[in-house]
Amino acid sequence: MLGRQVADYLLGQGWITSAQIDEAYRTQGFFGGRLETHLLKLGFVSEQVLGDALTEVAGVPFVSWDRLRAAPPMALEALTVRLVERHRVCPFRLDDGRLRIATLAPRDAVALREIQSATGHVVEPWIAIEPRLYQAIERHYRLRFEGTAGIALPRGLGDGPRAAPQRAEGSAESAPAQTVEVGLDGRPLDAEPTIEDYVSTTPEPPGPTEPTEGRSMDALEEALAASRDRDEMAGALFDYCSDRASRSALFAVGKDAIRGVAGRGRAFEGDLLRKLSVPLGSGTLFDTALQSRDFYFGVVPSLPANRDLYTALGGRLPANVMLLPVIVKERTVALLYLDGDDAPLPRPDIPLMRRVAAKAGLAFEILLLRNKLREI
Repeated sequence: MLGRQVADYLLGQGWITSAQIDEAYRTQGFFGGRLETHLLKLGFVSEQVLGDALTEVAGVPFVSWDRLRAAPPMALEALTVRLVERHRVCPFRLDDGRLRIATLAPRDAVALREIQSATGHVVEPWIAIEPRLYQAIERHYRLRFEGTAGIALPRGLGDGPRAAPQRAEGSAESAPAQTVEVGLDGRPLDAEPTIEDYVSTTPEPPGPTEPTEGRSMDALEEALAASRDRDEMAGALFDYCSDRASRSALFAVGKDAIRGVAGRGRAFEGDLLRKLSVPLGSGTLFDTALQSRDFYFGVVPSLPANRDLYTALGGRLPANVMLLPVIVKERTVALLYLDGDDAPLPRPDIPLMRRVAAKAGLAFEILLLRNKLREI
């Protein structure tokens, strides 16, 4: 299988570990799709690194999302919807009688011959990342394939490039850290569901909390898997982040506002945060995180909207904050918030915290499936 070959290549190059491959197999078994897709979904590799690995293993060029989303009409019109649907391919360039197509099966000689015969063009296959290919087909042809919802990228990858993560710990080489910003994904905010659309829960007043040591990643996984509702999941995330931040909170992203779900730390516990509702587009740092749909770490701009927000959250601006979008089925349903209250947050391990957000998104999705099972 190509997926296992790609995983072995990444392992040999030091980008991932055997434990990460095992974890990707577990999520693949639950959600379906290809193994390399789950390595990407879990934040173990970037699209750039995965693309390089696909090229090495498949022996054909890799087509990036930037190329797919900008496919010109001339190329798109070269293939009928029937052929696109039959072979799950997306054309993205046509010049001098040569048609370049994105595919997951570049060695499928039968498909290539049929497309070449139907179009009259020389067909040049390029390898694509699975969720990006389906995203392009839906974007250009309005086709959605049954069973592909669970393999969409849940990390909020935007239309821009992502920074490549560092090589796995213990590898022979290390990649320099990059700080490439992620662009917008083109989805309107009013199309996004809230956490309540995925997890039905009856809120209970939180009791007093005791300081706890930060959990390991394994403990976080177990706690998220055992969570019966949204509040238990929030508690698992707060426990994991307790040695990284003085205050933590979970905010639900709705169609018109961002609302407090639960929190821990000064002024974050009790009804104060739960009653907080911040309109979308009001100019707070929440809007910045939603627009990028990626990791945010930095200072809070001293704008009127942010000052009003922090008046409701304890009365003063923190030195810096961390915001992580929680993505379910390509939609931001929540924001995990961390700050150090009076003290600045240390610089975070960004790939690690992206994994935390990815695991939270998967846990919410599992809760959704559990609730659906109860309704049947």
